[in-house]
Amino acid sequence: MPAININGSRLNFGATGTGSTVVALHSSASSGVQWKSLGEHLENRHCVFTPDLPGYGGSDAWPGGHSGSLASEADFIFGMIEAWEEPVHLVGHSYGGAVALKIALGHPEWVRSLTLIEPTVFHLLRDGHAADQRLHATIEALSGVVNAAAALGNPAAGMQHFIDFWNGDGAWLDTHPRLRAYLVSQIGQVINNFAAANSEDWLLEECARLNCPTMALLGLDSPMPAQRTTEMLAEAIPGARLHMIPGAGHMLPLSDPHIVDPLVSGHIRAAEADEPTWRFSHPQQHAA
Repeated sequence: MPAININGSRLNFGATGTGSTVVALHSSASSGVQWKSLGEHLENRHCVFTPDLPGYGGSDAWPGGHSGSLASEADFIFGMIEAWEEPVHLVGHSYGGAVALKIALGHPEWVRSLTLIEPTVFHLLRDGHAADQRLHATIEALSGVVNAAAALGNPAAGMQHFIDFWNGDGAWLDTHPRLRAYLVSQIGQVINNFAAANSEDWLLEECARLNCPTMALLGLDSPMPAQRTTEMLAEAIPGARLHMIPGAGHMLPLSDPHIVDPLVSGHIRAAEADEPTWRFSHPQQHAA
């Protein structure tokens, strides 16, 4: 797979199709390969780039195995976007959704449209009402179990808890042994992702300054913290559209691509149809 060097680190990515550029960012414990179906769905109209986030797939981890902040993850991906000298359509799922949102907040002039699929910006629950704070405590407990298992030398137990939380009890035991081994090897990156997302402190009100067409997706069988956070963002981002998909869980890009892929395609097509020409001409001239 192709790769580029950004500030001395290797960024590995998949690329397919021709046309306007779509960048799709994957979830924790995954890689750009998770977007294979979306890439095939869009390839006749769009060039779809699916980078491996730092530490995943063929991309370099952060030096010394340390956790990168969400800002540093966003800057890393933005380095690739900026090199193309044109705005892109951003799609992000779970942790990748948190990175995509961070890019959009920091560089809105480079984002033609935004699709958020249950982004893990759980810090927004921390300062919410009592019910939101209880949901945040659920995520804190999950993170604590994963960290403790790794510290005790039992990463498999930590990843079992992680996978079952997001996919339902028994999901780990139903996973192929080779995939389980891969997931166990990713526990350090999962811990880093938890730390990066949880260290954020920006306020929900900051989403009000986003002016790109935005679509949010959630699965109605997904854990409540993910559903609630997605709803909060859809309410806060001007003009955002929220799609709630019955029978789908947190991994809906993989479990329900027949629903997700056409929704993403339609959202991008509508965004381009409504887009003024200045929106993607010489983006640096419009930088804040």
